[in-house]
Amino acid sequence: MIDNTVFSQLEQDVGPELAKKLLQVYVTESKKVIDNLIDPTKQQEIEINAHSLKSSSLSYGALELGKLCGQIEVKANERQFDSQLSNLISQAEHQSITTFKHAERLINGS
Repeated sequence: MIDNTVFSQLEQDVGPELAKKLLQVYVTESKKVIDNLIDPTKQQEIEINAHSLKSSSLSYGALELGKLCGQIEVKANERQFDSQLSNLISQAEHQSITTFKHAERLINGS
């Protein structure tokens, strides 16, 4: 989910149309990062992908996704590639689906 307060602030800062365009860029780029995050062949890039997604998610109000990515980043930094990390990645993937659907509703004004 996207925190409405954060998105409203973005709309006030840049205007409603640009806010929607920026949110669309966030969704498009974040989907690519999620794909990389869940790709088991890219384990060495987990920390970088988690950090990137955490930062952008928090900026756009995707607080739950950002929080999960922060936890993934810490575990990857500590080289704890275990079932808990796999579970966190799975949770982030599921949360991203919910988050991106909510973002699309905000973008489309529905």
